[in-house]
Amino acid sequence: MPAFFDDISRYGSVAVVGTAKNVGKTFCLQHILTHYRTRAQALAVTSIGVDGENTDVFYKTPKPELTFYPGMLVQTSETHYRQRHLTADILHLSRTSTALGRLVTARVQVPGKLILSGPSDTGGLRDFIAYAHAAGHPTALIDGALSRMSLASSAVAQAMILCTGAALSKSLDKVVQDAVFRHELMQIPLVEPGDLPVSAAVTAAALDGIRQGVWGLSEAGLIDLGLRSTLAGRLPEALTATPSAAAPAPDTLFVAGMLSDRFLQALCGCKKPVRLIVSDFTKIFVQPVTYRQFLKKGGTLRVLHRTELLAVCANPCAPEGYAFDSARLCDALSTALNREVYDVARG
Repeated sequence: MPAFFDDISRYGSVAVVGTAKNVGKTFCLQHILTHYRTRAQALAVTSIGVDGENTDVFYKTPKPELTFYPGMLVQTSETHYRQRHLTADILHLSRTSTALGRLVTARVQVPGKLILSGPSDTGGLRDFIAYAHAAGHPTALIDGALSRMSLASSAVAQAMILCTGAALSKSLDKVVQDAVFRHELMQIPLVEPGDLPVSAAVTAAALDGIRQGVWGLSEAGLIDLGLRSTLAGRLPEALTATPSAAAPAPDTLFVAGMLSDRFLQALCGCKKPVRLIVSDFTKIFVQPVTYRQFLKKGGTLRVLHRTELLAVCANPCAPEGYAFDSARLCDALSTALNREVYDVARG
C-alpha cells in the first residue's frame, strides 16, 4: 500500500477529491477503507455527492463499490441507508432533510457495502466532523468532487488527496498540465501581517468573517467596494475612477467569494499591480494563462487558509477504453510536481 495511507490518521479531516469523473477517487477511497479495517474505529466517512454505486450513471460501466468495516462511523441519506448491505447501529438522525432524505449517522457492526450521500454544505460537514471526533473517531474522511471542491476546502478538511488520470483527457500532457496548475494554486502563500495595511480593523481573522463581496484594504480599514460578485468581470469603481489624495485607489483587494477568470483578466488591465487575497485555493476559478498573466504584470495572490496536499494518485485508465502506461503517467506527474505520485491499483 502507498506510504501515505498510514499518514491519514494524523489528521482530523481528509478530503479525497477527483479532477474529473472516473479518475480513481472511489477506488482510492476503497483501498483506504480496506487498509484501516483493523483500525476501523479511527475512521468516520461521508460524501459530499453520491459514491459507492455499482454502475456509472453516464457510461453504464461497473464502478467500485464501497465496503465498510466494523467500528467505522458512516453518514449517508435515509434513501441509501435503506439500501445498505451491512449491519449498523444508528447513532443520530438529522433534523434537516436533503433531496434523498435525512442524514443517518451509524456505526458499522457487520461489514458490507453502502452508498454514501452526505451533507451538501460546509456547515453539515463541520457538524459531522465534530460529531465523529466526539464519538471517538479521530479522522473524518470526506469523499469529495472537483465541481464542489469548496466543500473540501481548508475550511473543512485539514488535508487533501488529489486523484487525476486518463479520464480527464486523452492527452497525457494535458493531464500533467492540469495537475501542475492545481498544485500551483494549492501552494499559494498564506497571507502574512506584512501583506496587510497597518490597521486594527484589517486582520486575517476579520477578513475570514466576511462572506460576500470585493473589499479594499487600507490603513483606514475595510472599504466596501460595492461589488457583490466577481462573475460579471467588472472592476469596482474605486479602481477605474481617477484616484485623488482624498480617495486613493486601494492596491490590496479581498475577494470574499469566488475569484472569476473575467475579474482577474480585468485586473490585468490595471495600471499598477494589485495584491489579491482570497479565502483559499478552492475559491479560484481562473485559467492558467490568466493567472500567469496576472503574476507577470506584478500582481500577487495570497490565501487565508491552506489545505495540505497529502498525496496525488493517478488512474491510467479511462471508461472510454483508452489508457496510458501507468509508469509513464506516474513518472510524468511525479517529475512535474516534484513529489511521489501513486497508482493505487498497482500499489
